[in-house]
Amino acid sequence: MTSVSAPPRSALGRMLEPRAIAVVGASANPAKRGHQILRSLRDTGYHHPVYPVHPAGGELLGFEVITEVRHLPPQVDIAVIALPANLVAAAVRQCADAGVAGVVVLANGFAESNERARNEELAAVIAETGIRVIGPNTSGLVNVGCGADLIGLTRMPAGPISLITQSGNMLLTMVNEIGDLAGPGFDICVGLGNQVDVRYDECLTEVANRPETAVVAVHAEGFTDGREFLIAAAEVTRSTPVVLVRGGRSELGARAVSSHTGAIASADAVTQAVLRQVGIEVVDRSDELAVVTAALAGSAPIVPGRGVVILSDGGGHAALAADALALRGVPAAGLTEVTRHRLRALLGPAAAVTGPVDVAGATDTDPMVFIRAVETLMDDPAVGLVLMVGMFGGYHLRFDPALAAVENRAADRLVRLREQHGIPVVVHSCFAGRRLGNHDRLRAAGVPVLSSIDHAARVVAALRRSGQRSAGSLRLPAPAEPIAGSGVLSEPLARELLQRAGIELGPWQFATSCGEVAAAALYFDGPCAVKVVSQQVIHKSDAGGVRLGVWPEEAAGAAAEIAEAVSEAVPDVLVDGYLVAPMTEAGIELLIGATQDPIFGPVVAFGSGGMLVEALAEVSFRAAPFTIADAHDLIEETKVGPMLEGFRSLPPVDRDALARLLVRIGDFVAVHPEIAELDLNPVIARYSSLTPVDVRLVVSAGSGE
Repeated sequence: MTSVSAPPRSALGRMLEPRAIAVVGASANPAKRGHQILRSLRDTGYHHPVYPVHPAGGELLGFEVITEVRHLPPQVDIAVIALPANLVAAAVRQCADAGVAGVVVLANGFAESNERARNEELAAVIAETGIRVIGPNTSGLVNVGCGADLIGLTRMPAGPISLITQSGNMLLTMVNEIGDLAGPGFDICVGLGNQVDVRYDECLTEVANRPETAVVAVHAEGFTDGREFLIAAAEVTRSTPVVLVRGGRSELGARAVSSHTGAIASADAVTQAVLRQVGIEVVDRSDELAVVTAALAGSAPIVPGRGVVILSDGGGHAALAADALALRGVPAAGLTEVTRHRLRALLGPAAAVTGPVDVAGATDTDPMVFIRAVETLMDDPAVGLVLMVGMFGGYHLRFDPALAAVENRAADRLVRLREQHGIPVVVHSCFAGRRLGNHDRLRAAGVPVLSSIDHAARVVAALRRSGQRSAGSLRLPAPAEPIAGSGVLSEPLARELLQRAGIELGPWQFATSCGEVAAAALYFDGPCAVKVVSQQVIHKSDAGGVRLGVWPEEAAGAAAEIAEAVSEAVPDVLVDGYLVAPMTEAGIELLIGATQDPIFGPVVAFGSGGMLVEALAEVSFRAAPFTIADAHDLIEETKVGPMLEGFRSLPPVDRDALARLLVRIGDFVAVHPEIAELDLNPVIARYSSLTPVDVRLVVSAGSGE
């Protein structure tokens, strides 16, 4: 029988699962990182070779010290460089010459401190040698399973969570908060620091491919290649949940990021939208990262199409929970008449059985009643999750110590019901902070037990989205023939380019004289809009360059009036001609646009258009290219979305036609990276007709001629 050898490990894979570690800058001083890491490797029971490197040689914490990097044996997977910043580049080159797969650079004093030359020197060594580098300015990394603790933490429990962060403090926060939750342990923890080499995207892919990792938590302050991160996340989230919290979202926060990591934060609205687009569960608060990550590690998602039912032992908690779920857009389950009848028989006449379900004191003397109510709810085909709120698990503290044994049995039964029905359960209890035995039984089985109703609702929302994820690919197609010219293109040229790409703009004509304007208006045989075309007139209305409702017999005169008005507004103006289009019937005014985000590449914007752009100030985004499903999601999440069903006297809008237009716009900007801006505003939408009134296309300098 032929044996199949395992595929060779990548350099980054070797770093994350090291079988030989060097510590360059090993120290006998307990206050030094070069000592703390050696001590951690000894105390965690890391059973592969460890090679401290220090010119003095000798022995340190039971390890034989090597005097120079060049004396390292072959096949060292990772070296931790615990040296001052000015010595780092030389040490990295020595490690590369010795055949080390990768290094972790702990020192700060690089890009985050405006030491650009030092950063460039390190980047040059990486480019010349091909060695992989995590950092600089990093806390290090930990592989809990094999004991490779290159940070110097206390012993961490092994488990299914992997963490990628830019901040050592956030790593410590996450570890401590998971411990406070009695949540699942960790597989890999990586501090990326300044990302001079190893980036979020490849690290995310590497850890998510590990069978030991079930969920990845990410703290980010900036991405060196946001497009590659989106591509990686779109693939990873198909099978592995990713939870992310960001720093640097505000103007002040962005400045703090720059001073700390040298990262550049992208516009917050764009970043939030595109991260969610690829299936990432984005949390807004730092205290939500551990809570949501732990829940996704142990709970199945909510089956699409099903709702959530609240089961409470108090009206106050029930109302707060209902509000918190509604705020997050989580639908309530509509219970069947059979379910309501069974609940009434179980809980008595005082109970509320329509949802939220309130047991009305029926559990005070017998907590198992709570479990029988859960079983009844799980039999209902509309129920996708049960959120229990109140004081479950603490009845023996509140009423009778003898209930402790009953509550332990109730917890065990709840775990079995969850497994039998495949329906997740989230428990809120005002006694959750007491570390009760019955709560620990639930947590050990993956049932979240939380002291905050808001945290519980946030977890429920994440489990709902986890069941709905279907991210498309974001790999950019090959660029098309570049658009000639640069700057703001004339509107007729912009329209021609869009129409060649299959984007319908409605009827229009370009006229070079007043006579041609009259002929175009006569051809359209109705009231028209006439606009000046001139590279010197950007804001046409302000310069008197627009006439609306122009009839054919008025067209030549209207064009002459426009020419006179813009000549007064813009001396020495050069008028190229006039754009003539039929007046569009009233409809919903939309904005469709696109831009090149400096971090994530081409993105499409959609929202309220015309006068409402500034009034509502709401636009959402998708990274291009995207799918029809993405386009529908984009439409739904904006304030204008509900108006498309028909607003007051305005007709409804064909959402499918609108989604197709958004996808085509996305495809267009994806194949033309030279497009800096594209604005279709307003787009008049009525039924399946989508007519852009104004089209503005800006091409970046240096594009094709």
